Amino acid sequence: MTVLYITYDGLLDPLGSSQILPYVKGISKHQDEVVIVSFEKSERFLYGKNALLSDLQNYSIKWKPLPFTKGLGFIGKSWDLCRMYIMALTIARKHNIEVVHTRGHQPALVGLFIKHLTKAKFIFDFRGLWVDERVDKGGWDLNYFFHRLQYRFFKRAERKLLIQSDHVIVLTHKVVNEIIKLGATKKSNITVIPCCANYNHFHLSTETDKIDARISLGIPTDAFVLGYLGSIGKMYMLDKFFQLFVMATKNRANCHALLITPDTDRLKQLMNRHLPQNLLQRVHIKSATHDQVPNLLPAMDVMVSFITSTYARMGASLTKMAECFAVGIPVVVNSGVGDVKQTIDRLDGGWIVDSLSEDGLMEAAQNLDIISAKGGGRLRDVSRPILGLDFAAKCYQSVYEKLV
Repeated sequence: MTVLYITYDGLLDPLGSSQILPYVKGISKHQDEVVIVSFEKSERFLYGKNALLSDLQNYSIKWKPLPFTKGLGFIGKSWDLCRMYIMALTIARKHNIEVVHTRGHQPALVGLFIKHLTKAKFIFDFRGLWVDERVDKGGWDLNYFFHRLQYRFFKRAERKLLIQSDHVIVLTHKVVNEIIKLGATKKSNITVIPCCANYNHFHLSTETDKIDARISLGIPTDAFVLGYLGSIGKMYMLDKFFQLFVMATKNRANCHALLITPDTDRLKQLMNRHLPQNLLQRVHIKSATHDQVPNLLPAMDVMVSFITSTYARMGASLTKMAECFAVGIPVVVNSGVGDVKQTIDRLDGGWIVDSLSEDGLMEAAQNLDIISAKGGGRLRDVSRPILGLDFAAKCYQSVYEKLV
C-alpha cells in the first residue's frame, strides 16, 4: 500500500532519529511507498538535510519536510497545522494514498480529514495521553481560560479520533483499558508498541568502553557512577535524583553523577538548589547528540529516572530505559509510570522505588552494588526481544496486515 505518514516532530530531532525514522524505515520494507510529512527545526535542517536525503534513497520513502514555526505560541502552532492540512491534501491528490498513519494528536486531526476525503485507512499512533501530558509538563495551565479552552477542544477531538480510527497504537498495556473508555471501539484494534531501542546502535558496554567514556568525561575510572539521561522538567524530579546521590555519597566516597541532557543551564540551577557545594565537583554534565550517547552511557553503573506519577503517566514508555538495557545498564525508577514496573520485574532489570520517601531512597542507595550487578550481557539479551527495533517492526507489520 501507499502510506502517508504525518508527524509534527522533526526527523532530524533526537526523537526523530531514535523513535520515528527507525520505525518508518521498517514500515517501508513491507509497503509500496511511504510519504513522510515532518516539521524540521531550521538549524538541524540546514546541517542534516543532505545526509538524511542520502540515507532515505535506500528505502521506498519520500520526505516532504516543512519548516517548524518557532515561537508565536498558539498562532505558530495554528499556522503549522494549516500547512499540515495543505501538504497532506496535496500529497493525497498526487498519490493513491491507502493508509494515513499519524503520530500524535495534531497530525491525527489531519489524518482523519484525509480518511474522509480519500477513504484511506487511518492509523492513530496515539503515543501517550498527550492532552493531559501538556498539563503535567506545564504547557497548559488550567487556571487560564485560553489553556482550558485548548484542553477541552483536544479532549473532545481525542474521543472523535479514537472512535473513527481504524487502528490505535499505544505505548503501554496499562493504558489500553483507558483508551477504550476514551472512545476506542475494541481491543482488537489496539496494538501496544513500547518505545524501543536500536540494539545495533547501542552496543554492549565493555570494561574498555567504561574506562574510555570516563576518561573523556573527566570521571575517575574507579568511581561508582549514578547516571541520568534526557530532558530536564518539573515532571522529572531531579530533586529526588540529587537526594539519592547525596545518600549514595555517604555510603561510598567514590560516588559520582553523570547527567546527559541538552538542558544544561536549567540543570545547573537545580544543582545549586539541591546539592551541597562540596558535591558539585562530583557532578559531570554533558550535552550529546543521539549518535554520541552510545559512547557515553558506558560511563554509568546505574541509570536513575524518577518521574511524577500522574494520570497521564499510565501511557508513558521510557526510551531511555530501553537504550540503557541495550548497553547493559540497569535502572532505578519509581513505580506508577506505564509498564515500567512489570518490565523491570520481568527482566530483573533494576530497582523499583515504590515510595520516593527518604526511607525508599535510602534503601535504593544501600543496594547500589546489587542493582549494578543486574546489568551486563544478560540484561541486553533478555530485553532485546521485547524492547528492540525488530520487535517494534514486527508489531507495525502486524498492524498493517490487519488493515488489509
